[in-house]
Amino acid sequence: MTDRLYAIRGVGGTEVVFSRAIEYLQIDQYRWEQCTIEVGSMDYGFNINGILGMDFLLSAQVNINLHCLLLEINRACPES
Repeated sequence: MTDRLYAIRGVGGTEVVFSRAIEYLQIDQYRWEQCTIEVGSMDYGFNINGILGMDFLLSAQVNINLHCLLLEINRACPES
């Protein structure tokens, strides 16, 4: 009832989503507390579970290893 609807724009165009505060987001052993996510239909014509935005990737200190197609958490990097 308190979720806010709004439109976001990206490479694929514009989509209506709603914003939801969640207690945490966990990837393997890494956990981020008190996150806000956007939820939409994500009907792109192929199977997808979610999209990680640049704001999250930067704050989570993620390195993108394109050679191995891996996301690597870099906890050695100081917080910015």
